[in-house]
Amino acid sequence: MTKDDRYGATDDDYGENYDDYPDETETTNVNETQTSDDPVSTNRNSGSGGGAEVQTLPFIFARRTVKADREAVPVYVQNETSEEIGELERELSQTFDGDKVMALDVREALIRAGLENLDDVQRVMEEWGYGRR
Repeated sequence: MTKDDRYGATDDDYGENYDDYPDETETTNVNETQTSDDPVSTNRNSGSGGGAEVQTLPFIFARRTVKADREAVPVYVQNETSEEIGELERELSQTFDGDKVMALDVREALIRAGLENLDDVQRVMEEWGYGRR
C-alpha cells in the first residue's frame, strides 16, 4: 500500500494527465537551457544533430495527488494566524479563478516564501520576544 493509497482521493485534479509528459527526473543534455521563470518550459538541444524536446511541468500538474511527493509536517498556529491563512486561501482562489486552489499548496507556499525571506521570519520571531533574554 502506498502513501497515496492510505490517504485516499483528494480534490486535486491537476495531475490527471501527467502521463503525457516526461518524468521530472529526466536528465537533459548539457547544451539545453531552461528558464526558471517559465512554468512549462520547452528545451531544445542547440547542438548539431537535432535533439528531442523536453518539457518540465509545474508541480501542480506533475503530481498524482495534492499529498504526493510531500512530507507531513504538523504545524500548530495561533488563532489569528489560522484566520489569516483562511483569508489568504479565499483571496488566492479568486486570484487564480480558473484553478482549484488547494489549501496544502497555499500553506507550503507560505513556508517557501518564508524560507526565501529569512529576514521577515527573524522579524516575526523578534516580535514574539525572541532575542530579549
